Amino acid sequence: MEPPSRRRFLAVSGAGIAAAGLASVVPATASAAELPVDPAAVGDEPLMACVEDLAHGLVTVVHGGSELTVTDHDLARKIARLSAPTSFTQGA
Repeated sequence: MEPPSRRRFLAVSGAGIAAAGLASVVPATASAAELPVDPAAVGDEPLMACVEDLAHGLVTVVHGGSELTVTDHDLARKIARLSAPTSFTQGA
């Protein structure tokens, strides 16, 4: 068994929410040159986004063994809004 790590914990605990949230906000913030994204190109590994610093707009995207941190204030705010308790449907 692998020793616990921050990356593994985040991937397992937040993959579904992060993937859904990222899928809903990325098309609104991405340029036309980046769209569309072929789901087959992403693969089956979890894709997640973590707002590292909301005030500075730092968002880290983790996919498989890769990690990329970008500065995008709009994306950071949208992900933060998705994390508000009112964003989640009760009983879903």
